[in-house]
Amino acid sequence: MTKIIDVAEKTGYSITTISRAINDHPYVSDKTKKKIFDAMKELDYYPNNVAQQLRGKGTKLIGVIISFVINPFFTYLVDAIEKAAYQVGYQIVILQTLEEPEREKKFIEMLKKRQLDGLIMTSLDDDSPEVLKLIEAGKIVVCNRYLGEQNIPLIHVDEKKATYEATYYLLSKGHRKIGYVTGNRGSMLPVDPRFEGYVQALKEFDIEPNSNYVFPRRLTISDGKSTLTDVLALGEERPDALLVISDEVASGILSQCHLLNIKVPETLAIIGFDDQPIAEALYPGLTTVRQPIKEMGEYVAALIIANIEHREHPERPELNTKLIIRGTA
Repeated sequence: MTKIIDVAEKTGYSITTISRAINDHPYVSDKTKKKIFDAMKELDYYPNNVAQQLRGKGTKLIGVIISFVINPFFTYLVDAIEKAAYQVGYQIVILQTLEEPEREKKFIEMLKKRQLDGLIMTSLDDDSPEVLKLIEAGKIVVCNRYLGEQNIPLIHVDEKKATYEATYYLLSKGHRKIGYVTGNRGSMLPVDPRFEGYVQALKEFDIEPNSNYVFPRRLTISDGKSTLTDVLALGEERPDALLVISDEVASGILSQCHLLNIKVPETLAIIGFDDQPIAEALYPGLTTVRQPIKEMGEYVAALIIANIEHREHPERPELNTKLIIRGTA
């Protein structure tokens, strides 16, 4: 196992200087820090959090990386994580990537510099060997989504099953032109399990997916309103139902339907995703896929803390989704 003295021998700096660099001390120049961090990376050296804690120097901070703070799903997930962590003496730091890979890398560096005891990632773009080793070591726990090809532990629900059941429900109601509204980039669809579930249900009814019915990069209520404009622009060939991978976006679509006197679900059926509190408050109530957000957050918090403290892992709960039928479909 690589030790700090190995980094000292490779760089020619003292252990004190290396320790200061790791802790971002102002006395160490950026040039020196870069040389030290490059050597640490080459030697596969990561500071030992457990040793820190034995000396009473653990940060008791857990980073939670999310893509967008404004996404209500992450709001409720972070709330569950924070409450569970706080009960056992840890605090969380919210780190927003805005889906920018460089931000994600910077936040991972915080973990490597011991500014955080652990890191919860709600999605993962950087699946480099270096990051995979941190996951294997238990310093990073990934939950919610990973669309890469590496075999990594992931805390999540069966998204493919969830969208399959929602799409099948629409098909069973007689809908044949079903649109798919997602926050993902279009390029991510081939590896998106939610999209796979949607496509699987269509094919069971001998329906080929229509690229005109896919609306990517929809994240907000405003995006939902503009989505309806795009749907109506398709004229007679427009969808008669929409599977929307966000209750927030679905609420924007429903709001615009009211404004334009489009009857829901008679003219356009809508299914959301997450079952946020807004879903029940809308009129008509939003039919949506309920995710066990609270249970997921509590479990992932318990898991990362068990890793930090080298304790036995908690028992994994059942993380099942459920289609909640209300008035929009």
